[in-house]
Amino acid sequence: MSGASYRGFVKVLEKWPLDQNKAGKDLGEALRQLFSHNFPLGSSTVVSEKVMDKQVTALQSLVSSTSLSSFPCQVTTTFTLLDQETLAGITSTELMGQMTGQAEADKAAKPGLLQRIKNIKIIR
Repeated sequence: MSGASYRGFVKVLEKWPLDQNKAGKDLGEALRQLFSHNFPLGSSTVVSEKVMDKQVTALQSLVSSTSLSSFPCQVTTTFTLLDQETLAGITSTELMGQMTGQAEADKAAKPGLLQRIKNIKIIR
């Protein structure tokens, strides 16, 4: 049985939030999919305890920020010199979709090199 691994994984998932701004690329969402894959029958699923305990221990270390507390950051800025809220807004899937739509509209409005070559008329 996998009762201890199941409970440990559930505790990790309770602490790990879902970011609605990053639908489809959120780590919390990926962990929940991994959980449903590893435990399709719930706590009665037979899994390798050794492998699951290793995964759960690593995830608990991430959730509890063990490395962050052991090795605190000296600098609070990033290489972009933007604050965390601005970065979160920039990387949201909503803004990414808008930017993709804008790029496609720009591409359709301005023909590329291949299209310009196709449009050349040969004078006879």
